[in-house]
Amino acid sequence: MAWNQPGDNQGGKPPRGGARVPAAGDWWRRWRQRWTAQPQAHGRYYAVAAAIALLLWLATGFYQIGDGERGVVQRFGAYRELRPSGAGWHLPWPIETVTTVNLGKLNSADVQARMLTRDAMLVNVMATIQYQYTDARAALFAVRDPDALVRELGESVTRDLVGSHTILDLMGGAERTPLAEAVRSGLQQPLDAMRLGVRVVAVNLTDVQVPQAVLPAQRELVQAGVERERVAAEAQGYAAELVPAAQGQAQRQRLDAEAYKLQVIGTAEGDAARFDPLVAAYARSPQVMRDRLYIETIETILARSRKLIIDGKGGGNTLVLPLDKLGDAGALRAAGVTGVIPGTGTSTGATTTVAPAASAVAPARDDRSRDRGERP
Repeated sequence: MAWNQPGDNQGGKPPRGGARVPAAGDWWRRWRQRWTAQPQAHGRYYAVAAAIALLLWLATGFYQIGDGERGVVQRFGAYRELRPSGAGWHLPWPIETVTTVNLGKLNSADVQARMLTRDAMLVNVMATIQYQYTDARAALFAVRDPDALVRELGESVTRDLVGSHTILDLMGGAERTPLAEAVRSGLQQPLDAMRLGVRVVAVNLTDVQVPQAVLPAQRELVQAGVERERVAAEAQGYAAELVPAAQGQAQRQRLDAEAYKLQVIGTAEGDAARFDPLVAAYARSPQVMRDRLYIETIETILARSRKLIIDGKGGGNTLVLPLDKLGDAGALRAAGVTGVIPGTGTSTGATTTVAPAASAVAPARDDRSRDRGERP
């Protein structure tokens, strides 16, 4: 059949220049004709198709691992080995698969939550946690979602450390750097304990804000805290002023007591030293020492008391005076008594005889000793 017959054109338009391009239906019809005309060639086509499919399946095993990445080979889902950076080949899916883990990438997790400070203040804390994977196998098999775990642990550690600081520490920029470092070290400890293969590079406290709903109440609370600090400072200043004075007074009293103790001990030792010769003298002459000690004791007693000695051999007038007036010189003059009152140095106008204390006491001592039978 000629090319210019309408039946072969199938409605196709002849190309420019006189030559006609076959339509898509022509190619399909011709292939079907050849396929049905040569049934012995079917096996060869099947073999070629299978070979092409096998080559394509094997070609899916080629991989390329970039710099800073590690390939985790899994055979039927189980861990097989680690592959370094570069090109390679593995058994195609579903036998083996290669999952790449970027160990050089700096991952980031954001933490944003409301937390309570040590002084019961409510704040919104926003932090950013930057971390890297150090173990590709642990990053895939240690936990289902390591990024979510890092975020939750970071929030927990941040909440704990914020609860140990005051609102003034968090609002000031000086305390944020030590707090961020404390969050980093506190977060790294549980990650190492769980062997997640994650290294926390840095923690940044991006913002700390007070919620608007509680801002007035927190301002009042801050003012109350400032007032409390002021009163405490005044109390400490008063204590700092009072305690040294009390300590000085106590030290002075201790020194006085120590001096009094030394004085009493010295007096007692002196009395004991003076008493030793008296003991020796008493051993030689007991009676003489008894009389001497008695006379000295009476002299000591009478020297400290008020005495009035009146000679009754005068006119025989009886003097009646109140006991509390006996030492009054004016009352004695009014009564007409003159003389010297031993122990007071007072003179009276009456004619009296003032006898020494020893002579006045000695007869009484002789009479008493005679009564006792000590002296004949």
